Amino acid sequence: MKRFKTIGPAFVVRSMVQEQYKVIANSAQKVAGLITIPSEGWVRTIRKALDMSGAQLGKRLNLSRNRISVLEKREKTGDITLNQLRDLAEQLDCKLTYALVPKERINIILDKRAEYLATKQLNSNSQNMFLEAQSIDEEQKKFLIQEQKIALLRAGGRELWKQQIEETKN
Repeated sequence: MKRFKTIGPAFVVRSMVQEQYKVIANSAQKVAGLITIPSEGWVRTIRKALDMSGAQLGKRLNLSRNRISVLEKREKTGDITLNQLRDLAEQLDCKLTYALVPKERINIILDKRAEYLATKQLNSNSQNMFLEAQSIDEEQKKFLIQEQKIALLRAGGRELWKQQIEETKN
């Protein structure tokens, strides 16, 4: 008699929490396309929109006009810290917001990763099978990749990303 593996409450809770994280991560995509970074950077753009000089902003932060200019340039080059941006935003009566925006929906990223690993594992095994004259046809290959992909997705992200660590060690 075949026994089915039961899913425990810890797994269910973990899955629910992961789904909530996916919703949050995917929500960033909705607004990402709406926002473009001004060519002069946000600090200088907002400061100019407020008709505030660099010296005036500097005075509010106890910094020189030159230091404000340096910070504005550092924002453009990406060399400014979040804390520095937060301080500048506060003095410009703004709120600092930042986000990491996934290039694709999280489920698509996970699906692609699982398929990549499944294909890589099958190709490795196929090479050994070929050497032993036990190769499989394309239809069987697709089926096995799909099965392995499902198994990897069920195993969870830790299994999906563990491989990458091992790849970089080699």
